[in-house]
Amino acid sequence: MAAAFYRDYIVDLSSRIDDIHAMVESYQSYELKMELLAQKNLVSYTERKVKGQVDGLAYRRDFEAGQAVQMQQENAFALFSGFFNLGQFLAFNGQTREKDARRFAELLTANWQYPTCAIHLVYRKKGQPKTASTRMHLVGLNGEADAVVYEQAIDRTDGLVAHRPFRSDLFWEWK
Repeated sequence: MAAAFYRDYIVDLSSRIDDIHAMVESYQSYELKMELLAQKNLVSYTERKVKGQVDGLAYRRDFEAGQAVQMQQENAFALFSGFFNLGQFLAFNGQTREKDARRFAELLTANWQYPTCAIHLVYRKKGQPKTASTRMHLVGLNGEADAVVYEQAIDRTDGLVAHRPFRSDLFWEWK
């Protein structure tokens, strides 16, 4: 099975997130949640604007020690920016499940060789009648050749999105 590539989606998503950060006052409300699994760490980033107030939180959890440490939002966001700058991406369709969080992380990252990022963004620009939202979980790769290697490294390629645009109850590109 050949999985669908998501580089264009990430470029668009990153541009929308950059616009939110650059023009906060142009948005009525937004909520951005991202979780990055890389190098046996989980980095969580949350930022939102509700009723004119912007707040956020970022932390890192070490899978080895099981300890969570709060991070500066700027430092955490820099890690996500690095992820967005990778060469290619594949998306998970949500069919792969594992009760043990550590085993699930190892499965998705192909034993910590590839970073993954879960993203949920909901926003409404001022003057717009409705919100736009996306919720996806992607693996970051160096390029298309790396995508082939990743597909061979994981046991279950049926857990990857094969056709775009993708929409399910759990994940969707944009709606």
